[in-house]
Amino acid sequence: MESNFGASALYTVGVEEEFQLVDPASLALVPAIDEVLAARDSAGLPVASELLASFLETRSPVYGTVANLATELPGLRRRVGEVVAGCGARLAAAGTHPFSDSLAQEITPQERYLKVEEEMGWTARMQAIYGLHVHVAVPDEESAIRAVAALSQCVPLFIALSANSPFWAGIDTRLSSVRAKVFELVPRSGLPPFFRSWEDFEGYVDAMVRAGSIPDYSWCWWDARPHPKLGTVELRAPDAQTEADYAVSLAALAQCIVAAADQYNPQDPLLTEENKWRAMRYGLEARFYDVSADQSITARDAAQQLVKELRPLSQDLGCEAELEGVLEILYKGNGADKQRAIFERRGSLRDVVAAYLVDATG
Repeated sequence: MESNFGASALYTVGVEEEFQLVDPASLALVPAIDEVLAARDSAGLPVASELLASFLETRSPVYGTVANLATELPGLRRRVGEVVAGCGARLAAAGTHPFSDSLAQEITPQERYLKVEEEMGWTARMQAIYGLHVHVAVPDEESAIRAVAALSQCVPLFIALSANSPFWAGIDTRLSSVRAKVFELVPRSGLPPFFRSWEDFEGYVDAMVRAGSIPDYSWCWWDARPHPKLGTVELRAPDAQTEADYAVSLAALAQCIVAAADQYNPQDPLLTEENKWRAMRYGLEARFYDVSADQSITARDAAQQLVKELRPLSQDLGCEAELEGVLEILYKGNGADKQRAIFERRGSLRDVVAAYLVDATG
């Protein structure tokens, strides 16, 4: 297995953001990725396709600090939005589209995606979902295993903070992140297995490849995973964020957790799974089981406590202001809260797309 751990400076950060392509008039999803890809090279933008043709992914450069990411990300979104507008579409960000039918979306006609559809059938057609992926560089394989375990324990909190997909196919699901639940239809998704060592992880992947189940480790789509080709660990749990500063704050939190990974003790994954469900359902209003204290704690209190614990480390990493943005999410509400507030005031899912998902994306 190709490994590039240690090739980048320690704890450097990059993000991948998955965006919706929507029709300017109807505000429904539109399969415009071919037009966007044709225009990307002249614009010099790091834009890629994904499984669905109404889906666009951006890949940020690698940044030495999250503060640099905070400075550059809004401009990257703006430039991508201009290219998309020139192709007759609009850019929107959320975990799901509020009213477009997932099963009606076209598959991007590329070999990898056609293979995914062939392998997964109907479950692939359900994946009109959009996430934020945060990459943090680590020095070696064993550090990657520890960092994935630490991120895994924090997945419920990341989902509570990032929840931005309350609507699905025109209805309020009563979940804060239906995206997280829909993604669990996919094999090798959800919380990662607990690997005791790099050899455990490599042995699992090798066995799956020999069995013909996967071509390589990149078909393991867990909430957090090692990414040896890039030399990073990758957090995949958050919904796509409508507002760039929310994405930056989540990246700062992820970077700090990775840097503090040695301080995390193994936790019963069944308890983490229960906390994850509560986060998907209730968002910031969730109550978690706190293993260390053997008691219930609100998601808000858990976030405040974690930010306090990580504040000294964030100063060392140069991301203190960005980490404090987590507290702003608690104050302003996550994306699901904001979407529901607009729908409550206006009674229209089209207005949710227009007034928030498009306008606030960049």
